Amino acid sequence: MQSSQPTAPILRKACLAAALAVVAGSALALDAGGFMRTAVDTTSPPSNSAPGMPGRAAIDRDTRTAPANSDTSTDKAKQAVTDSTITTKIKTKLLSTKDLKSTGIHIKTKDGTVNVSGVVPSREQHDLALETIRGVDGVTSVNDTLKVSSR
Repeated sequence: MQSSQPTAPILRKACLAAALAVVAGSALALDAGGFMRTAVDTTSPPSNSAPGMPGRAAIDRDTRTAPANSDTSTDKAKQAVTDSTITTKIKTKLLSTKDLKSTGIHIKTKDGTVNVSGVVPSREQHDLALETIRGVDGVTSVNDTLKVSSR
């Protein structure tokens, strides 16, 4: 009976081929049959993009203007980063809080408002989780839908 697992020499060859592909900068992968496949780049190279080269679109730099909503986009991006930072700080603080089982707690943050959902095993755990969340910088309010379940 023949083993369905590859033998050591075949594995060594596959690893060597993969390492050479990485060094060569090509995108290769093994399919289920053990054959090497090459990722095909279907994008065409960029046209001449250096200033003064043929094929470069002439753009008058003085007439270009920033989009009118660029400040709004920047503000939204900053707020998204801030909300993500708050969420990360909360999750880190919940995980590091002694005597709190935080694996069943879910956090979402929008404009500083934290939505807490999930399940904790006791009322004490519930209160400890909310106290921990409210103690994180940047939290403006907490919407609590955290449930207590003794299971």
